[in-house]
Amino acid sequence: MGQHSHQTDAMRRGRLARWGGLLTVCVVYATLVASSDAQPYRNPPDPATFNWRDLKVELKNKMTGVYTVTSGGDFLWRNPIAKRMSPQLRDLMRNADTTVGNLESEIIDPRNCVSPCTFGASWLPKEAAQAYADLGVDFLAPGEFNGGIEGHLSSQKYLEEVGIKMSGAGRNLTIARQPAFQELPQGRVAFLTACPGIYCGPAAANDEGMRGTERPGVNPLRLTVWTTVTATQFEQLKAIRDSILARRFEPDVLIPSDLPHDPPGHLTLLDERFVIGDKPGEFRYEVNPQDEQAQILAVRNAKEISDFVIFTMHNHTNRYAFQAYSHDNYPADFMRPFIHKLIDNGLDMYVGHGSHIMQGIEIYKGRPIFYNHGNLGDDRFGPEDSPPNPGNLTNTERLERNWAWIQGEENSIAFLANTRYQDGRLVEIRIYPADLGLGEPRRPLSRANVPLTPSPQKAREILEKIQKYSEPFGTKISIENNIGIIRVPPEATVEIGGDLAIPGRGKTPSR
Repeated sequence: MGQHSHQTDAMRRGRLARWGGLLTVCVVYATLVASSDAQPYRNPPDPATFNWRDLKVELKNKMTGVYTVTSGGDFLWRNPIAKRMSPQLRDLMRNADTTVGNLESEIIDPRNCVSPCTFGASWLPKEAAQAYADLGVDFLAPGEFNGGIEGHLSSQKYLEEVGIKMSGAGRNLTIARQPAFQELPQGRVAFLTACPGIYCGPAAANDEGMRGTERPGVNPLRLTVWTTVTATQFEQLKAIRDSILARRFEPDVLIPSDLPHDPPGHLTLLDERFVIGDKPGEFRYEVNPQDEQAQILAVRNAKEISDFVIFTMHNHTNRYAFQAYSHDNYPADFMRPFIHKLIDNGLDMYVGHGSHIMQGIEIYKGRPIFYNHGNLGDDRFGPEDSPPNPGNLTNTERLERNWAWIQGEENSIAFLANTRYQDGRLVEIRIYPADLGLGEPRRPLSRANVPLTPSPQKAREILEKIQKYSEPFGTKISIENNIGIIRVPPEATVEIGGDLAIPGRGKTPSR
């Protein structure tokens, strides 16, 4: 009994010792936490005297040495073309430090995709990814998102396997607005993509407040479109609208519709919007202010972690209501002020595609704006499989008339631009015309959509068109040896960032 009592006392003392040690550890931890919490509160520095980062330094082109970019428009080739493409054009793409364009399609594995494999008529086989890599492509925009998130993720998978990056679409809006990056000895390049209007698939969305609102899609730049009418026509439309709304209080109307709240000089009638203008039938675009700010901030965010920022858009907007869809050699009215804002916030280059024809070139503060390059590839016809049919036609023969609107001469000419920088300053742009053989002279389909250097006469015709389309922007393009040249003097590169108005931020100290 005594021995058992002695053992019990020893065990009790051991337990007390262990609990005491644990209690000591807890007390020490609590003391440390308390002392940490007890640190005096530190007020943030006074914004008027704080040494803010110099935005003129942060937002400049920081690439070192010689840096070259080759940019093109819509790339859509069903078969590899590198060996058949003109060496001059192929080498431009391969030899540039950065080569960019738009993937006007989805890349899938047609033999192993899950039925029904409904990716539209413009899908490309998975081998196309390597074909693009063989051409030296570094960045691609995601086209029109016609294949949905499955088609986009499939394209992204096969392209990433060969080192090509995409931006501008994804499972949600945050992903769609993220840049892709390229690491080079001269610096880090960021690539951003957005899509204005309604022709690029659904706008991506985030899940706000856990409401299940996340949606895959593209990075949107939403637009409100107004059609101009004369003052007389405006009053006529207003009379029509008022006569319709006068019936709101008829006895069988259970709940009258709300009255419109249009700004002065604007009118909404049957979901169509009209604004007074000098001439009828012109489009006036209003950019969604939140989307505009989001793109500006995306450029600034990208410039914080890169040295050179490229922004690209797949843009189908026209200037006129009476003009065939996506056939305009001049940009819509919102484009120029919007891109200027991006440049004023750190953008170094704008690359345009989507309208399927060429538009002009502008140099703004020493930064190039390529409003639209045209199609470098436009292989639009249907799949090779042709089931039996009453007309005994292949799919290509059956669909030829359907695609004729985008397979003509104007859709068959394009250009590649090779832009050269020296220590962050734009020096020169060389413009190389290309012919797809869909116009005149027309090539057999097996040889069409392969970009070739045009004859000297046709090269001059193409370059003279680019000269004409660039005139409104004051751009001077000389034609030498069948290429266009824009020479940019050093003083054309203007500092940006010094006049940005940022609320709550004091003046940046001069350095």
